[in-house]
Amino acid sequence: MKKALAFLSLLVIFAALLLATHPDYGIKFGLSGKNWIKYRYTDQYYIEHGIEEVGGTNIVTDIVFDYRGYDTLGEATVLFTAIAGAIALLRPWRRDENE
Repeated sequence: MKKALAFLSLLVIFAALLLATHPDYGIKFGLSGKNWIKYRYTDQYYIEHGIEEVGGTNIVTDIVFDYRGYDTLGEATVLFTAIAGAIALLRPWRRDENE
């Protein structure tokens, strides 16, 4: 009975996620209507304006560190916090020397 209830709850959660991410009637992110079509390809903008705006010659480094710098900083913070939490949880506990 518990396995059937767990499977049913996972199925409901999966269906809700599929419904929420469906492009026609799910949660809307970004531009609506047909405005997203002219902004969907940013790679050409980065290639044309990357050297002028950033000054670097490596386009990947320019995008990661200049155009998406705050996003990269946030990802690094989350990764550091996750690693620090995993280390804190997985290290052996110390006992008092009196015991």
